[in-house]
Amino acid sequence: MELECGNCLLKNKCSIGTEECYTRKQRWRAVMLAYILPFVVLAGVIIVISRLTENEYIIGGSALATVAIYYLIMYLIQPKI
Repeated sequence: MELECGNCLLKNKCSIGTEECYTRKQRWRAVMLAYILPFVVLAGVIIVISRLTENEYIIGGSALATVAIYYLIMYLIQPKI
């Protein structure tokens, strides 16, 4: 699927070719997968684990491990954006 950069506001300053242009929907999906979803997962794990234990080392370790696993899975499946 080849995209056109003709409507892009930054087309004069863009250093990538037309074969690498992305739609707004693709950019938002990338932001969602890379930043927003991992933050939600991190916050959710912190809330759940903090209700199960008061040990902050376990809470922090579990949260960091979960985010590391999330990014490992993203690396392995490499979703098409």
